[in-house]
Amino acid sequence: MDARRTSKLFGFRKNPELPSLTLTRNFSNLSVTSSSTTLSFQRSSYHYHLENIPDDILCEIASWCTPVTILHSSLACKRLATLLQPYLYNSVDLAYTDLCRSGLKLFSQRPTMTRYIKTLILKPNRNSGWTNSSDKSIDEQWILDCLERIVFAGDLPLLTTFKWYGKELPKDSLWLTLRTHCLNIRNIGTSVGQKTLQAFKSDDQLFAFRNLTGFHLFTQILERWTMINYQMDRDLPETLWKMLFDSKDSLEELTLDGTCFSDANAWNLKPVFSGRWPRLRRLALGNVFNDDSTDNDEIVGQFLQEHSSLEQVSSLGNMSYSTTAMACLLTLPKLETYQGKLQQLKSSGELTQIRNIILTDWFSPSANFGDILGDFHHLESLAVCVNFVDNLRSQLDFYKRLFVKCSQLKYLELSSTSWLSYENSRVVSVLSQTFVL
Repeated sequence: MDARRTSKLFGFRKNPELPSLTLTRNFSNLSVTSSSTTLSFQRSSYHYHLENIPDDILCEIASWCTPVTILHSSLACKRLATLLQPYLYNSVDLAYTDLCRSGLKLFSQRPTMTRYIKTLILKPNRNSGWTNSSDKSIDEQWILDCLERIVFAGDLPLLTTFKWYGKELPKDSLWLTLRTHCLNIRNIGTSVGQKTLQAFKSDDQLFAFRNLTGFHLFTQILERWTMINYQMDRDLPETLWKMLFDSKDSLEELTLDGTCFSDANAWNLKPVFSGRWPRLRRLALGNVFNDDSTDNDEIVGQFLQEHSSLEQVSSLGNMSYSTTAMACLLTLPKLETYQGKLQQLKSSGELTQIRNIILTDWFSPSANFGDILGDFHHLESLAVCVNFVDNLRSQLDFYKRLFVKCSQLKYLELSSTSWLSYENSRVVSVLSQTFVL
């Protein structure tokens, strides 16, 4: 297994520039059922030829396959290449600089590919690996101009989701072009850089969308900065809040994160707790509150009571909840996934049904967080970053403590700022007692 391999966990993407290790338990029984059919595979002496399998059966199979499997299958013959295009290009994530450059050039030359894209994610100026990357910086304006031409030509007719992770906020004309030429777009997201941090205006086209299912606004993740030269807690335009509040019957995902260095807030995000979105399933907030004061318990408690449908919650940056608010959050009936700091989970494990936890702290190998996580009796999946020192003993002790306290874990994702030693026989021996490598 490659230590640099990047894994995706329950809709949250770990930092692609950290070495990582993904482990999963071995399941003895597995059944896969859809609303229309049940797929089962058994040993048989019968042989089927591809040309005899109807298209709808192949499409049903493709709907259960990973993107890599679909790609390999599409290379088998022309029939599969044509049939699988809607699945192959359904979701496109250009996750680093070279992919953005080559992908957009290809899409400009072959518009037949883009006509199947429903989700498009662009991450320019990101390296593809941890070190020794040959990626060169790319002009983000070139990317935006290229994308705008593709959209204006009508070559993204099925686009429903667009997310931008650039160094700066895209130019306003892009949002107008997306809104007028991609009539199905309902989920949008963008990062904001140092130059555009406080450049929002009430008439921005970014705030002119309606009936959104998802909205994501966050500061640039890879380049944080201090707020010394900026006004902290600046109010965002009323048109942004109106857009969100008007989407009360459709909004399912919301990210608002004003994280900067020095524990500062770029924006005043407290109005979010005035919103009521009955269908909201995923909520990510950063730096709305920077301490665990009880002053805001009433508005937070009312907000959470009105959003019992929440399934995933993320506390980003230095976001903090009081003990009372955190207990209310963790006992939501449908909450399955939580992303945040370990300390926020203290004394709450026995009250929750959470199955998946993504810890945003960076731990030393001596960290004994199993004492807290051990109370989460329904916990199946854990993602954590550990700063291992070059000491095998520390790694062995870390795994043993974790598995003793969290014996019910089925899925573990480790990221580290140093090389993982899972190729060592003693580490493998410890891991193999619980997980399949």
